[in-house]
Amino acid sequence: MKNFIPKIKKLKKVWFGLFLFLILSIFSYWPLLKPGYFSMHDDVQVMRLYQMERCFLDGQLPCRLVPNMGAGYGHPLYNYHPVFPYYLGIIFRLFNLSFLDISKILFLLAILLSGIFMYFLVRQFFGNFAALLGSLFFIYAPYHAVDVYVRGALSESWGITFFPLIFLSFYKFVKEEKIRWFVLSIFSLTFLFLSHNIMTLIFTPIAFFWGMFWIFFFKKWKTIWKLFFVFIWALGLAAFFILPAFLERPFVKIETLISDYYNFRHHFVTLRQLFLDRSFGYGPSRPGPLDDISFQLGWPHWWLAVFSVFIAFFFLLKKKKEQFYLFSFWILLFFFSVFMTHAKSFFLWEMVPLLSFVQFPWRFLGMAMFASSFLAAGTILFLRGKLKYLFGGVLIILVILLNFGYFKPEKHFPSMTDKEKLSGEEWKNQSMATLLDYLPKKVQEFPKELASSNPWVVEGEAKISEFRKRSNFWRFTIETSGMKPVLVSVPVFDFPNWVVLVDQKPVSFSSDNPLGIIEVWVPSGKHTVVGWFIDTKLRTFANFLSLLSFAFLILFLVYVDQKNKKTF
Repeated sequence: MKNFIPKIKKLKKVWFGLFLFLILSIFSYWPLLKPGYFSMHDDVQVMRLYQMERCFLDGQLPCRLVPNMGAGYGHPLYNYHPVFPYYLGIIFRLFNLSFLDISKILFLLAILLSGIFMYFLVRQFFGNFAALLGSLFFIYAPYHAVDVYVRGALSESWGITFFPLIFLSFYKFVKEEKIRWFVLSIFSLTFLFLSHNIMTLIFTPIAFFWGMFWIFFFKKWKTIWKLFFVFIWALGLAAFFILPAFLERPFVKIETLISDYYNFRHHFVTLRQLFLDRSFGYGPSRPGPLDDISFQLGWPHWWLAVFSVFIAFFFLLKKKKEQFYLFSFWILLFFFSVFMTHAKSFFLWEMVPLLSFVQFPWRFLGMAMFASSFLAAGTILFLRGKLKYLFGGVLIILVILLNFGYFKPEKHFPSMTDKEKLSGEEWKNQSMATLLDYLPKKVQEFPKELASSNPWVVEGEAKISEFRKRSNFWRFTIETSGMKPVLVSVPVFDFPNWVVLVDQKPVSFSSDNPLGIIEVWVPSGKHTVVGWFIDTKLRTFANFLSLLSFAFLILFLVYVDQKNKKTF
């Protein structure tokens, strides 16, 4: 009973802090609570959710090929594009919510969960009040507003959301070696892998160094192999997506994503943009310094990050080793992230070819705002009593007043509905919006109009009827007018692996045409022609590996439960 009462008091403080966080962060998510929809660069979130639902209804799991994007020719979107937010979004469809509302809910959750996870991370080191401060700094970082209200970068927002959760679970696992933190480490890392390819590329090495940092600090050398096991298990769980996304790149024109506009050389940020410029635009990132979008680190974010250098020296003089090493890690992370956004880091980008897939150096601002928010929370450590709360309160007011104005879209459409978004000109725009993303290699000429709603005869004469098309299947009935075979074009891009059957018998087909669509010779007479999209050997193996990893994780949890084990 004596131990129970302090735990209740501690829990009350946590809940009160989270309640204050939800109230004080309201300016960051208020526009998402309004009816209708808003403008953004990546305005295909509704379409992506709709396509994911089509996959579920067609039984194509995991979802890889979507039927209505790629100008309506079928697009291998979810073989490459991160899937976690969209799988999560389908859960909300069970409650009969509109795709527009689900899209806003996903943005809202990305904002709030990132702050909540940050709260619990900071609390582990600095206490409840500092946790409130750090979570609000993380929420109100200008780059958060850019991701949500300007770029509409749903996947990247979710990738950033898991940064503090991964750091928290890694730290707790290394320190305590408890099973629950081991499992949370695996799942949080898995969710990152499934949320954003580029944030995975940027953050995974940092997460590994964070884990190793605490292994060395606590001198828990035997934990190294357990940390490796976390990464391996997470990769196994995410294998169904990770392996095809990286190893099946030769199947698509991936070069469109790393050349011309997407060339990293055109998108470095200037010192003025990072530290001084307070303007906030809704345009694109342009080659050179004349961007129409904000790439600032944020006030007072970078002020406190710089001030943290002096705090680190203060802890060094006081011989507080843990605090000194902790601040040093985060200071290095902050300055490294800022450095990677600037042209001075060009030699590193050239040295590591894999970095070209990051496309925009300013994406490292996600890491910079993470580090600066943690450091901001730590600035109140050297204060005591009322002075700590006074100084922290001033910082909270400052970060809200200086940045809340950024958290709003350029345009809001209060009467927008799913029907309007998924019909007419909007339907065409959304179908063609991502045409250059992951275009199958067979395509030689980009479609300028939406795909035909029916197959057509290229050579010969025939009547085509009863055409049906799903995400992983199509069929039609054909009756020729003569005795010769006819060549039929199907409005579907050829992407591995389509199988075509005529009267239930497999036949060969080609896609040697400018559009790279499926063409099949059909013999004379009346026939039923069917196409099935099946997995490659790699995808089949990746699916099996994910299922096996999940099964072993369940067996592992059952084992530790039976043995009543809480630690390794």
